[in-house]
Amino acid sequence: MSKTEVNIIDPSILEDLCNNVTDGKPVNFELPNHGILHIDKLLPFICVYRYSELDFYFARVIKTQASYIIVDDNTDISHLLEGIRLIMSAKFETFLVLECWPISSEDYTTFEIFCPAGKAPSTVKALEKGFKSLNETYPNIAVEVNDTHARYPDQLEPLLNVEESKKTGTLVIGLGIPTLYKNSKTNELYALFFREFYSVFSETIKRAIHEFIRVQTTDDFENYLMFGKTNIDEITLTSDAELAEISEGMSFLLRTTPVNSNEEWTNFKKNEFKKTPEFKYRLISLDSEIEKRKLYNIPIDKVDDPTIAFILRGKRLEIEKQLTMLEERGTKNFRFVGESLYGVIKKNVLEEAKHILAVYPKREERKSKERFNCHEFAAHAQKELDYYNTKFPNLDLTLEIRNDVAGIMVSKSKLLINNEINLDANRCDALIQHEVGTHILTYCNGKRQPLQQMYEGFEGYDQLQEGLAVIAEYLVGGLTVNRLRLLAGRVIAVESMVNGATFIRTFNLLRKEYGFSDRISYYISMRVYRGGGLTKDAVYLAGLIDLMAYLKAGGNLENLYTGKFNITHIELIEELLYRKVLKQPELPRFLERESVKERFKKLRNGIDITELVN
Repeated sequence: MSKTEVNIIDPSILEDLCNNVTDGKPVNFELPNHGILHIDKLLPFICVYRYSELDFYFARVIKTQASYIIVDDNTDISHLLEGIRLIMSAKFETFLVLECWPISSEDYTTFEIFCPAGKAPSTVKALEKGFKSLNETYPNIAVEVNDTHARYPDQLEPLLNVEESKKTGTLVIGLGIPTLYKNSKTNELYALFFREFYSVFSETIKRAIHEFIRVQTTDDFENYLMFGKTNIDEITLTSDAELAEISEGMSFLLRTTPVNSNEEWTNFKKNEFKKTPEFKYRLISLDSEIEKRKLYNIPIDKVDDPTIAFILRGKRLEIEKQLTMLEERGTKNFRFVGESLYGVIKKNVLEEAKHILAVYPKREERKSKERFNCHEFAAHAQKELDYYNTKFPNLDLTLEIRNDVAGIMVSKSKLLINNEINLDANRCDALIQHEVGTHILTYCNGKRQPLQQMYEGFEGYDQLQEGLAVIAEYLVGGLTVNRLRLLAGRVIAVESMVNGATFIRTFNLLRKEYGFSDRISYYISMRVYRGGGLTKDAVYLAGLIDLMAYLKAGGNLENLYTGKFNITHIELIEELLYRKVLKQPELPRFLERESVKERFKKLRNGIDITELVN
């Protein structure tokens, strides 16, 4: 085909487009010469990239948006654009066309904005501010605003007639984007900077659109994030599923938890606490090298959504480190890799741990003589599981009494109870809300979401999960001195282990200097020294501290039940909720209690961590 020949778009596309968008379905149509039209939902804008020679990476930048056309510059899309505008005009008073093109000139660092003077000043300011933010990473970036009717690449004809577009309420803005993310001579990609570049571009465009719509119309887009994608494409879903499969098959915590902790406690006590326990672990039935190969074959680099790509990339790094830890189980390297995964103990966390143990130097004696064995506790827990089974009829929420778990724990939607537990009846409700009303509920809410990471857990999700679970204990009036001391004791034990203390020295530190019982001192030390040294237990108190600060600052509690993620991911979760990628969560029913509402008010006002005990 010669360059003078014009590609014609099949007019039936418009009919299909109208039907899909009206029904709330995403639109994906192939255009001539490998072009693509994508419209995620009814939106008052579209980005256009016309090319003579496709810049693959620039196309990926454009694909961060929820509405775009990427097309050969020999294809006439004027009728297509007008058709899209007409479809959107049924809902919106105005329409914005952003034509974007790459500028590959060597050492050129200026973003060029072509638009009418004074027509959309807040939109232009949003574009300027967004592009200039790249200066933090890439020096000498400038933004140039041009008041002109020529809002398209020099070698092309305009997409729309400017005067005609005014009559239809359509604004065209041209954006010349310097390709800072690659070497203009060799075409070599600066991969790490490219990730930042397309994230900044994605957010900048959405903010600019929001400013335009906010000023020009009365449509209810309360947040710029609502202009992001709602529907998740196949490559993203596949990448998410493959990550979840590797994570689930790894069973990291089960494979790093001793199977003989009860037996070794008996031996430790028999040897008068002078012989270090010899812990045994489940056999590892996977090849870490093969799993890592699978991990890095997952095409996360092809995920166009910057937010979801960030989440998946973080989870991949966590899984890689956990696989390395399984390889190093029983060695000092296990601890060192774990420190890079779970972080070091922050100064404020250690200070709070010592503060708790100073205010409560001794364990609290039992206030109730009534005790529950495993079967009695299970009967109460089953009632709570029955309630949530009505909320999640497609999931099977069950419990199991067994002899190979320590205390009470959750595995997915199953509550596991040690057959030898004997607990204070007053702690029953608090433990149920910790395990069922938090861990199982967030798993179930995560199961409702399109991303499997929402129930498998984001990178570092344990920290917020445990903070949320402890807050649940406080809210229902069941957080005890002993429970708070336990969280503080774990931090002390991790600090001791990291500083080179032996198992026995840490055990003695806990029981002699901090007043823990022999059994609890052993239990804490076992958790900290398992596998070769696991610093993870320090994150529980850290999560509680972070959560209290978040709630005092007015943070939204309800969103935290959407799935399993860390406090550092809250803004990402709120973004995905705004975009309607995620569904609103089912909330724990204990939040409906009047006594819980009163305690929650105290959290909002801010209280000392030692005031959490009831």
